[in-house]
Amino acid sequence: MTKIISFANQKGGVGKSTICLQTVFYLQEAGYRVLAIDLDPQGNTSSRLSQGDEGAYSGTPSVRLFDEGLNEIQPMRCERGMDLIWTMKNDPELSEIESLPLSCVRHPIANLKASGILEHYDYVLIDCPPSLGRKLVAALTMSTHVICPVQVSGFALDGVEGLLNTIISVQEELNPDLENTGMVINNLKRGFEEDMNTRDQLRKAVPDLVYEAEVGVRGQLDVANLNGVPVWSIKKTSAREAAKEIRAVIEELMKKVG
Repeated sequence: MTKIISFANQKGGVGKSTICLQTVFYLQEAGYRVLAIDLDPQGNTSSRLSQGDEGAYSGTPSVRLFDEGLNEIQPMRCERGMDLIWTMKNDPELSEIESLPLSCVRHPIANLKASGILEHYDYVLIDCPPSLGRKLVAALTMSTHVICPVQVSGFALDGVEGLLNTIISVQEELNPDLENTGMVINNLKRGFEEDMNTRDQLRKAVPDLVYEAEVGVRGQLDVANLNGVPVWSIKKTSAREAAKEIRAVIEELMKKVG
């Protein structure tokens, strides 16, 4: 059975695209058949997997998934071996999906099933937009699992309760098979008492919803994301620590997904 995993948060800058990308690399290198779907109008996942060449995009863009009755979908094959349903950088057409009737959230999963492409993949990974709306609800509606990257510094936890409520609403109204794998703490400043206290409070409040693995502030993850490569391919000591932490998160996710 194909596992469809959304990387979701209603707030930007929490690391969902980075964790999504590194999971794509991890699974592809492990020999799985992987499809990435970029539903974030910023297009970061698409540009990194395509090595930044928007002119090389081919096949079906993600905005077409919201068409009704799309029976043929052609993913783009990326250089590293995974497939991609892409969006261009700062895509205005994908942003305009929010003006469509709410019923459009059912179209992507209906189109994926009608096209028959899901049977060609072991994992489908969805990079979600950093806001509540039709694209996020559509992603959750088509997913079997969701993981929520969060930060504990400043106001980065704002919106977590709203995200969890959104997931529950989708489970009740649109996708009863959706499993919430929980929240993974990212960009943790381990030297800051406030961050550590907030992390401990979060773990105490919802222990079953917080991953055991967590990721500190790791500059090499940003470098890897910028260059569209797995962080473990960077030959630096600091990259080894980043790779160890992100691999622990991915392996915990895989255990939860099965």
